[in-house]
Amino acid sequence: AITRRSPGDGPGAGSEVSPWVPRALLVVGGGALVAAIVSIAVGEGGPQAQEIGGVNEVQRIFGGIAQEDAELGPEDAETVVTVFNDIQCEPCAAYEIDVIDPLVEEYARTGEARFEFRHFSLAPNDTTVAAIAAEAAGEQARQWQYLDTFVRNQEAAISRDVDDDVLREIAEAVPQLETDQWLEDFDSPRSEELVREDAVLAAELELPADPAVVVAGPGGQRELIESPSSEQIESAIAEVR
Repeated sequence: AITRRSPGDGPGAGSEVSPWVPRALLVVGGGALVAAIVSIAVGEGGPQAQEIGGVNEVQRIFGGIAQEDAELGPEDAETVVTVFNDIQCEPCAAYEIDVIDPLVEEYARTGEARFEFRHFSLAPNDTTVAAIAAEAAGEQARQWQYLDTFVRNQEAAISRDVDDDVLREIAEAVPQLETDQWLEDFDSPRSEELVREDAVLAAELELPADPAVVVAGPGGQRELIESPSSEQIESAIAEVR
């Protein structure tokens, strides 16, 4: 602390510290404190907006394919590929990108099959906030873009506990998804109800805790469990045609 000296007290005897010095220091210190608070709020110490990756690749895969709610591909397609997956599960995210996305390009884009996505939580809860957020995007025919963008940014999202901010940032990255409407649909009970319906369907099919695919067509239905490969799914598509 800066103290005032009495005459004869050591070096500079007979002089006093100016009363303006403490006041100036208080002003400087106060400014530094404000700067520190601002830095914590918006700088390195505060919440950071996530740079969402993979947006162009997602749009390349899904852009231009007919879509409604959870369905992707022509409505009148005789072959339907239903994907049961958990977009908040790390191995499931890799499965979606490596196995399902190429099949979408091969079959949905060409009109040979319609795809449906069913949220299948592999956690104790039968719903996840990411699944609800994806269903909300489905209200604007953008569910597949949303869920695929999420899985490509899953690690960063989970590091932030999949909070509302990162879910919104993903929504903002999806082309032609109106964020205000998405927020309204995200808060709507309907989005969560749709996710719960998917959980009921998975339970009825008695699916084990792994990604699964059900392929249906004129030739019957095939249930493929335990993360079926591309080859297994393609074989089932050929069988049910």
